[in-house]
Amino acid sequence: MQFTVLGSGAGLPSKKSNTQSYILDVIDEINQYILIDAGEALQHQILHTNIKPSKVKNIFITHLHGDHIYGLPGFLSSRAHQGGENLPLTIYGPKGLKEWLTVTFEISGSRLNYPLNIIEVEHNSQIKVESFNISVYLLEHTIDSYLYVFTEEDKKGALNTNKLQEIGIKPGPIYADIKNSSVFEYEGISYNTADFMGPDIKGRKISVHGDTRIVPDSEYLSLVDNSDLIVHEATYLDNENEKAHQYFHSEISDVLNNFRDTRYNHLLLSHLSNRYEEVFLADIEKKLPSNVYLAHDFFQLPIPHRSRGNK
Repeated sequence: MQFTVLGSGAGLPSKKSNTQSYILDVIDEINQYILIDAGEALQHQILHTNIKPSKVKNIFITHLHGDHIYGLPGFLSSRAHQGGENLPLTIYGPKGLKEWLTVTFEISGSRLNYPLNIIEVEHNSQIKVESFNISVYLLEHTIDSYLYVFTEEDKKGALNTNKLQEIGIKPGPIYADIKNSSVFEYEGISYNTADFMGPDIKGRKISVHGDTRIVPDSEYLSLVDNSDLIVHEATYLDNENEKAHQYFHSEISDVLNNFRDTRYNHLLLSHLSNRYEEVFLADIEKKLPSNVYLAHDFFQLPIPHRSRGNK
């Protein structure tokens, strides 16, 4: 699993950063990419990667401000001619998304050659995409803006082949049969498969925010707690707490303070204002903890399974 930033900027694109789009690469897990938001020039950003649009099967839109959706119609249209024919795609997003896309396609005369399903979400919606369960939480912004928490289901641990060989079972197709059973029999003796399995592999948890003011309540903090990765906006980086609150955005020190008692492996601060110079950003980054990052376009973060024993 890997998280890739295709656009890290806030509001307007600049020469160094596009507007917000992310890719959750779960090719190894469920053979697809999950796209989160679709900022302007999304298609151009994808051209600089190895991402195949036909492998994008689910899209999650956090909110309907232009810097998060203006790249969506173009991407959908191009996907139809980039191997996506007859490959269904589902888009999740706030109320109004379906109407906006319907009108856009009708007026432009666009036609897709694959089934498109648009599902409008609300606070506390629960979504399932194969082995991932996604929780939806309404944030604090000028329009409905959502947090999506992607939680991977736990997997069975590895089969202890040495232990099987100790009782005389040699390697072969029987190993797969044993792993998929609860009880197996060998030479007239019944065994519990659990006695030959390693510990379950804990599923990973990725929490991706739309634009928002700081949300300090316990329900929200409990939802994002123990994430492998939290992605949160930090439109303001220069001690402008009051201004950030006034405009329904977040300031970096407030984000860090809000998560001070929250467990997470990595925190990615994105949706950064274009008014900050690279030298200033580099200076800020030097002061951050080693597991906290400032996003930039094409930033990539592998998200491996946690080592055994970690919560």
